[in-house]
Amino acid sequence: MILLVALQILFWLSVFLFVYSYALYPVLLSVFASAFGKPAASNDSFRPRVAVIVPVFNEESVIRKKIENILSLDYPKDKLDVWIGSDCSTDATNDLVRQVGDPRVHLWVASARGGKTEVINKLAPHIQADVLMFTDANTMHRPDSLATMVRHYADPTIGGVAGHIEHVFLRKEIEEVVYRSFESNQKVHESLLHSTISAYGGFYSVRKELFRPIQYNAYSNDDVLIPMNVIRTGHRIIFDSDAVSEEDNTENLKHEFSRRVRIGAGNFQAFFWLLDFLSPRRGWPWFCYISHKASRWFSPFFIMLGALSCGTLAFCGGPLLYTILFCAALFIVAVALSYRLFPLSAIRPLHYFLLMNAALFVGFFRYMSGIRSAAWSRTERGSGSVGAHTGPKS
Repeated sequence: MILLVALQILFWLSVFLFVYSYALYPVLLSVFASAFGKPAASNDSFRPRVAVIVPVFNEESVIRKKIENILSLDYPKDKLDVWIGSDCSTDATNDLVRQVGDPRVHLWVASARGGKTEVINKLAPHIQADVLMFTDANTMHRPDSLATMVRHYADPTIGGVAGHIEHVFLRKEIEEVVYRSFESNQKVHESLLHSTISAYGGFYSVRKELFRPIQYNAYSNDDVLIPMNVIRTGHRIIFDSDAVSEEDNTENLKHEFSRRVRIGAGNFQAFFWLLDFLSPRRGWPWFCYISHKASRWFSPFFIMLGALSCGTLAFCGGPLLYTILFCAALFIVAVALSYRLFPLSAIRPLHYFLLMNAALFVGFFRYMSGIRSAAWSRTERGSGSVGAHTGPKS
């Protein structure tokens, strides 16, 4: 009897934590933002000196287009510099940068492979600028995106600004559209309370004076660690949905799964580096971090605990309710997996959700196996290709 009660408590606790992260938190966040939100001040004419940092590895196919895109931004020429940080590229990337012939474009080449993290850590401290903007080679910015982003730095309480990235598809899939909208809406409300606790990695910025190097082996998580370091100083990180960039994205679920595994490994790595944000003393950033990130990262474990406890109750004399719930769960999983055989658009969102949680679960074990290098290799995404972190190295 005690065991059955314990299993029921475990089941409903797992269900609550899972539902809280994806459903209850967004509702609470909206209510709290409406009641306690504080919009950041901005000045549309404010133009600080900006250095754009682009870490690259073998990006000869897009680097010229990337540089031209940055230089074409609607921003004063004398207040914009471009720093291409090459992680020992072995293709024509370095030569193409040197051929640009614009004094605002600088090339920095690492002495040894170290990945995106090492490029940022070694390059950023030596740059003279008011604001550092971080971006990826395959992210293309709309003309007004930078000016829109930096207007918030007129407010001295703002330590960083995250921009919005729209993914470009040959065929736009509803699940990605819904997910990006879902995430961006939460970032807007978190910014009103205090800070969004992560950025889209291809387009975000921080005050140069607040930048702190992150751990050398940080793995696909600079867009969490760098903003959280700024929040540690007492400044805010806000999200501006009007500062928009675009990025090609894969339509191949296999490639997306691999990317999510890398991100998952980086998430768990970041979790153990951000233990101080588990303290309520952090205020609203604590609430947003444990609700939006920490609980979401551990959602695969909530799903598994819920399934195991429900299955045990169903087959070991528990109430009939658990048999019904377990059978329903098996049916949902079977439908999601059937997408591999019957790729119907109605099934794809469910398959996508299951796949992404499975990737998080696999990412946990990649993290546990040890991450000693943040160096990245190339993967194809969309019409171009971008750097992707390699797996753990011994």
